[in-house]
Amino acid sequence: MDNKKLIEFAIQVGTLKNIKRHGWVLKRIKNVESVADHIFRVALMTMIFSAGTKLDVNKMVRMALVHDIGEALVGDVIYEHGTKRIGPLKVKNADERNAVKEIFRDIENKKEYMSLWEEFVAQNSQEAQFVKRIEKLEMVIQALEYQKHGYDSDLFDEFWENAQKYIKGTEFENILQELEIKRRELT
Repeated sequence: MDNKKLIEFAIQVGTLKNIKRHGWVLKRIKNVESVADHIFRVALMTMIFSAGTKLDVNKMVRMALVHDIGEALVGDVIYEHGTKRIGPLKVKNADERNAVKEIFRDIENKKEYMSLWEEFVAQNSQEAQFVKRIEKLEMVIQALEYQKHGYDSDLFDEFWENAQKYIKGTEFENILQELEIKRRELT
């Protein structure tokens, strides 16, 4: 593979380190996590939390690494507020799909990476659903961390509601309940 193309790819995805997670920005949180911070923890949590499952861990970690990569070009677009959809998911997905295609255009195995992204968006496999639940757990862990830094718990209600929407009745319900206990202890 052409070194210039690899460098271009690395620089392009490196912009994720500077793109702040928009939901936190809207809440006026200082020192907001970046999209890259989020992706890193989602991937690591996926690797660790999947121990003992019969799911394809390698596939899920790779999916976690690409699930928000399109945001390098389109930014972090919010389409949900708590349990309600507030934006057109079709438009968000179309914009991100074009961005992901652009990001991987000169990369070997681009079809494989695109397929992982598509599977995550479609939520049509156990692996994609698992990663989505991990992503939501990561989100409320981040909310809890902001609360520990002195932000009011009520500021984060919509994030907790959103996580419950995806996690209730799943293998992570007990973890979410423990996190909610920690949240109440901080108030």
